[in-house]
Amino acid sequence: MKTKLILLFITFVLFTAMKTDKATYQLFNSEGKQIKYKKLLKAANEADIILFGELHNNPICHWLQLELTKDLFSSKNANIILGAEMFESDNQLIINEYLLGVIKKRNFEKEARLWPNYETNYKPLLEFAKENDLKFVATNIPRRYASIVHSKGFEALNDLEPEAKLFIAPLPIEYDPANYPDIKT
Repeated sequence: MKTKLILLFITFVLFTAMKTDKATYQLFNSEGKQIKYKKLLKAANEADIILFGELHNNPICHWLQLELTKDLFSSKNANIILGAEMFESDNQLIINEYLLGVIKKRNFEKEARLWPNYETNYKPLLEFAKENDLKFVATNIPRRYASIVHSKGFEALNDLEPEAKLFIAPLPIEYDPANYPDIKT
């Protein structure tokens, strides 16, 4: 009898812990009022572009990103394109080759410059794209060019070869130097 009660209790905990409202994460609107996941999903469904602000080393944030992606995929009839700034734009070709099955996973993971938390935080989203034939865009500037901006300023990008400029935003890049005190001008 005691074993049945314990089993019943564990079953109850498991079923109540797996509610459909993504309870692992708390969401707030711009006024600081807590909102339900369904409200976030509704707003996301009405948007053309969704930028998901994330904390790179927060697996819960990445979990929510994946859950939102899955739900949007279902509600938008697979009409979505994914992108991640964790991937640098000069890795786009190898991402495309992996998603199309031209190269194997081990080759992709060996040759792409992946962050240490790729396995837990970014791989699930990329694999979702692969499983569902979604386009996945590498949205970040290559590190070597970001380093140039940090040490020499945006203007130094003008000195890059034409092929290199294919991996960055069109020049000139307008910015307010007052908002970027770490960048040399």
